[in-house]
Amino acid sequence: MNYLHWGVTRSLLGGALALMLSLPTLAQAEDVNAALAFTPTAAVAGAFNGNAEGFFAKGGLHTTLLMQSNSVGVVAAVQAGNAQIGSAAAGVFFGAIEHGLDYVALGCQTTFGPGSDVLGVIVRNGVDIKSPADFIGKRVAVPGINGGTHVTFMEWLRENNVDRNKLTTVEVNYPQQADVLRGTTVDAVVTSEPYMTRIVDAKLGTVFSHLNDIKLAVPDSFYFTTREWANAHPEAVEAFKAGLKEGVEFAKANPEKSDENTAAALKQKIDVVKAAGKQNFCSPDVASYLDQLNTVMLALGLAKEPLDVKKIVWTHP
Repeated sequence: MNYLHWGVTRSLLGGALALMLSLPTLAQAEDVNAALAFTPTAAVAGAFNGNAEGFFAKGGLHTTLLMQSNSVGVVAAVQAGNAQIGSAAAGVFFGAIEHGLDYVALGCQTTFGPGSDVLGVIVRNGVDIKSPADFIGKRVAVPGINGGTHVTFMEWLRENNVDRNKLTTVEVNYPQQADVLRGTTVDAVVTSEPYMTRIVDAKLGTVFSHLNDIKLAVPDSFYFTTREWANAHPEAVEAFKAGLKEGVEFAKANPEKSDENTAAALKQKIDVVKAAGKQNFCSPDVASYLDQLNTVMLALGLAKEPLDVKKIVWTHP
């Protein structure tokens, strides 16, 4: 009996020990809640799909969506802890790191330039612009200073040998761009779909260029978080990266359902989302897009030093 009793006891102790040893693994896989801050654009479709289709949740990351009016608001939300992950325009993301904020890149959103036709420079009716050089002395509205759209326009000017300092650039949000054209307070606007089609249909101007004849591809936005949060929640970060990849693949394979997810996230009618055009989604190779961003920012004189790509691309500690 004693031997039998010891055998049973040893078996129970062994089971308890095995359970105790498994507890750290269970804790590491514990679900994490995170708010995702973004600006209202169809380019966030990959993340919208990750949220709506459960791709993030598969890895234990449960996301809520937090819409912001601009990328500065996104950075502020992440910095304040109101959001754990954000999607900010490339130039704003670059500037935040340049000013000492310790952010890590989790993914690239989309790119402008070659292969993309979702942007356009619309010249107001009656304004005499026949070549890129004719923008000198003109007043041009962009949706966000140093945002992806603005950076792409500046790169287009540079490659066409036009000094951007010889024209006036003002910030006007997408919904108000038609109004400033109608009021003749600007000579042109740099905009994206569906606003581009709406402005043209309203006969307020004509598309001069889609900005896709440039040589350098310009990353639009980057998904990011603080290094502190990433290191504290490595499995959640991996779940985000994997879910984003699935979300982009879903957008390509199921465009109708992806548009529905995007419309729901943006609280827009499906026709508005469809009019936004085909997005040029990034691949998971975030380092290559940071290299592209460095090239553009240095070429434009918007930065003196490149970002340290190896430092900014987050890797599992």
